[in-house]
Amino acid sequence: MNFSLLSFHQSDDIASITLARGVKANALSAELVQEFVGALEAALAQGTRVVVIRGEGAHFCAGFDLSDLESETDESLIERLKQAESMLQALYYAPVATAALIHGGAYGAGFDLAMACDYRLAAPQVRFRMPSWKMGIAIGTHRLISRVGPETAFQCLRSAAVLNAGDALSGKFVTEIADEVTWDRRLQEIAAEVRSLSADAYAQLKRLTLADTRAADMKALLDSLTCEPLKPRMARYAGTLGKRD
Repeated sequence: MNFSLLSFHQSDDIASITLARGVKANALSAELVQEFVGALEAALAQGTRVVVIRGEGAHFCAGFDLSDLESETDESLIERLKQAESMLQALYYAPVATAALIHGGAYGAGFDLAMACDYRLAAPQVRFRMPSWKMGIAIGTHRLISRVGPETAFQCLRSAAVLNAGDALSGKFVTEIADEVTWDRRLQEIAAEVRSLSADAYAQLKRLTLADTRAADMKALLDSLTCEPLKPRMARYAGTLGKRD
């Protein structure tokens, strides 16, 4: 598969996927989601032990791309969100180690992308925000609960507050804060830790420690998308960008 919106690099048993829409803050378009799934499938087909997710430019990922919202329909938005959920599920349940290297902003679906990873390394100036419930969209909730627990997840999703690196670490949204200059060294240390288990053992460990909520998550998403017109909800939220909820 050819990639134009991300870069894919394999070095021994470490695969790197770098979102390459820096001019759009790596917002997830339909095409980028499709390419990401293809890159993840390519990584898993090559004996990868660690998949690393990065974003080029100033931000990790600004979330779901709303720049062409005017031309969208409820049907097209629902399909895009279904594909995004499938992508996030594929990453979360991948039978290998996954690591997000997070800098700048990780908002909305970008927040969910980071939370889908086993290792979540955040630069000191990072910012997180998950506003999906401001639009009444149920996406990533069980995955977030698995990372931070139900009470912290509820507070985060209810308020859609911006979290800084310290907030994210104390709330277990990230596994560590690390300067970007240390990331390559930390990745090698993570890879060594992962290799201490066989590939089969690591896959089984993940399988046993992650509750499989894929069907329930997709149903909850679809129910939330179809309970009332979707595009107006997203348009109202888009109109608040740059303002505080």
